[in-house]
Amino acid sequence: MQRLTKIALLLFTSVFAVENVVARSIGGEDVACATLRLRYPSFTFLPGSAGYTYETTTPYWSATVYSTPKCVFVPQNAQHVSFAITTFTLTLSKFAVRGGGHMPIPGYNGINDSGVLLSSSNLTTLSLAKDKSTVSVGPGNRWRDVYAYLKPSGLAAVGGRVGHVGVPGLLLGGGISFYSSQYGFASDNVVKYQCVLATGLIIEATATNAYSDLFWALRGGGNSFCIVTRFDLKTIASSNVWVGIAQFDQSQAAGYLDGVYNFGKYGAPADPKAAIIPTILAFPSANLTIYVAAKFYDSLEDSPSAFKNFTAPKLAPVVDSYSLQSISDYVASTDPLQPLGLRQEFRTLSSVVDREAVQLTHDIFIAGVASKLSSVANLQASITFQPVTKDFLLHSSKTGGNPQGVDVSKAPFFWMVENWTWTDPNDDARVRAAADSITAEINSALAANTFGAKYLYMNDAGPGQPVFQSYPTENLQRLKAIRTKYDPLKVYTNLLPGGWKVANA
Repeated sequence: MQRLTKIALLLFTSVFAVENVVARSIGGEDVACATLRLRYPSFTFLPGSAGYTYETTTPYWSATVYSTPKCVFVPQNAQHVSFAITTFTLTLSKFAVRGGGHMPIPGYNGINDSGVLLSSSNLTTLSLAKDKSTVSVGPGNRWRDVYAYLKPSGLAAVGGRVGHVGVPGLLLGGGISFYSSQYGFASDNVVKYQCVLATGLIIEATATNAYSDLFWALRGGGNSFCIVTRFDLKTIASSNVWVGIAQFDQSQAAGYLDGVYNFGKYGAPADPKAAIIPTILAFPSANLTIYVAAKFYDSLEDSPSAFKNFTAPKLAPVVDSYSLQSISDYVASTDPLQPLGLRQEFRTLSSVVDREAVQLTHDIFIAGVASKLSSVANLQASITFQPVTKDFLLHSSKTGGNPQGVDVSKAPFFWMVENWTWTDPNDDARVRAAADSITAEINSALAANTFGAKYLYMNDAGPGQPVFQSYPTENLQRLKAIRTKYDPLKVYTNLLPGGWKVANA
């Protein structure tokens, strides 16, 4: 297999000189689109076609990432992806890959007319192994598809908490799940990757085969290594769970923040079946703040104590949908809470679990949003505290390890995500500048009080945030070496510019 890879690399290198001349004189993306349209006319869409219009807008969560590629290619299988990658390489065409389209950073899952969009819309394999221990999942699926497929078997997978989120982006960035305190990162539960190398070679990587180094890199190393065309995931027995969303008003802020701290410090470590997503939503034009918590308990029997700080008599919610249901039904019911087509922005933060740190973060965020963005029409801003336990982080070492290398000795943590939502493109620059300023102020306050933590979660990060620099130095160097080994020509770094790149960290 290694010999075949070397032969393929030699062939690519030998034809580069000729192909460079052709691509530069005509335009590489024009040649690529013409080649794809000649070979696969039914799966290649040009501007003006219905398929092009759909693929460049409808699947995306944020309107900030709508794109205008030279053409869109929608492969049906790994062989089609291999042909596309070979075509892009030989024509020096830049390209973007879209999984679920949930990342709101422009250029990370789309591209303008200088390149080609490779869409995973039709890579929607879902296949349960005979012994039901694993499920094969294509990168065109969203987590709602995975959960709906597994529901009749009384199974689930360690995956996303929002149904619209795509499978590949979540897994390649690690992935926080409702099940993480029991099973670790979502990526810790991948047992095999089928992927297309930069040479066009289709391989499978596991923790024990010849591609074990690549397997390790893909469990949080992003998109610098290959295009994954199938994920084989462990399944877990989880027919129905207790899950739902509780809402609290502004007068309950202090008790709510107490609850967030206590769950992160004591509740989550004590019971790995319990998880929460505590989110604070600010509507500055209305001078309104709402406090919500998505509560999750992985059992047919509810816990009387897991969420005692978020229930009466300690903290009585205004409304509460917490009930026994399948994870599939839950994500289907909550997807409308994240509508498509608005404008979105993320930033990520990280801290140790401390009550003062929670208060500082809350106060700076709410004050910053009010002072900087109250006149922005339809502006909604939120900050979510995601508890991360030692149990969560220890699972990785049992299944082959991962590159994040989070310091378990300092756990538990809060990995926080800030999210801004608005409607007018004219407000883009203002919102993004405010996001940078508020994030910097929170980070400065956390650092000054020794509350800050190093690791930055890729899937919640904003543009320019130093994700890979937050990994241990030795892990980053190992990622760089693996990237060089499998993609010495930097196809997945230079021709695929979107995403965080290990070579540039």
